[in-house]
Amino acid sequence: MSNSFKAPQDAVSLLRRPGTKAQGPSARASQPAALATEAEAEPAGRAPKKAYVPFSSRLTPEHQLALDQLSYWSRTAKVDILEAALAAYFAAHPDSQTPLP
Repeated sequence: MSNSFKAPQDAVSLLRRPGTKAQGPSARASQPAALATEAEAEPAGRAPKKAYVPFSSRLTPEHQLALDQLSYWSRTAKVDILEAALAAYFAAHPDSQTPLP
């Protein structure tokens, strides 16, 4: 007998498929018009969503663990923790506001 059972698609293939809701901000970064439309479609009581650009970096295992722990215990998204840390760092370093040549 043959098995006619079809395996469901895995989560990775769903993330890669264009047009699915499972795609993150990096998938929408190439569509600035779509971001503007999303911001305009926000209800009056909410602030518009921030637009993020794709970013990748390496962290030491100690910093990754600290980030994971803080994110878990404070119930805060890692991106929000990193945004706050970068904002504080840039505020303390005036060269971050100097335009590039």
